[in-house]
Amino acid sequence: MQEGERQCNDSSGFGKITVVGTGPGGTNHLSPAALNAIKTSGVIIGYSTYLKHVNNILREDQEKLPFSMKDEIARCETAIAKAMEGKGVCLASGGDAGIYGMSGLLLEIMEKKSLVGKLPVEFIPGIPAFCAAACAVGAPIMNDFCVISLSNLLTPWEEIKKRLKLASEGDFVIILYNPKSKKRKDELTMAKELLLENIDKDRPAAIVKAASRPDEEVVITTLERIDAFDIISMNTTIIIGNKTTFVKDLFMITKRGYDNKYVL
Repeated sequence: MQEGERQCNDSSGFGKITVVGTGPGGTNHLSPAALNAIKTSGVIIGYSTYLKHVNNILREDQEKLPFSMKDEIARCETAIAKAMEGKGVCLASGGDAGIYGMSGLLLEIMEKKSLVGKLPVEFIPGIPAFCAAACAVGAPIMNDFCVISLSNLLTPWEEIKKRLKLASEGDFVIILYNPKSKKRKDELTMAKELLLENIDKDRPAAIVKAASRPDEEVVITTLERIDAFDIISMNTTIIIGNKTTFVKDLFMITKRGYDNKYVL
């Protein structure tokens, strides 16, 4: 482990890579810093869907490089190559780039190429999908929570099972990312069965598809039924409450604990 102040030698003639979290979709949830980075970059790189979300603020003279879903390494390699040519690069990543996004992979590749500390890089936060999903149903994440992706493309299923078990034992609000895809049809049901070992079947749960986008869909249900709806896909976030969570008028509310200390 290294200690010290991070510095970057910016005298090499390299351009800067700015990694931007584009949020849940559209430009109305982007920070001013993210908007500025997208608008002023010479090159913008990202998954094609993310670039469509910000298409209305792109300039005609920008070099736009859309990639397919599983081309993450190619995106990072291209961003590095363009920056080494002296160009300012915006690497766009949905939600927040540091949460299942492009930030970590970019730094891993830069480290392999001995470019950390030499190639300028900046990270601009974005609104994660779970925050947008929570806002769609009220206040379900008002106490300790964890986020678990059910995708076993990069994480072995045995590791995912262990995390689900421990999260259920700890009474966390549990957020599930990537619950189902065309190839992964059974993982959500398997995850539900694991959670039911420690959590009551009637525990409130929210299913939010395309949070904050025009095609947003929301279902308030229970843990027992989280796998019973057709809207579930890779674009869906599921929030399972803790033991204090309740539902009122289709708002899902997790208690912070104020009623333990104050008269409400």
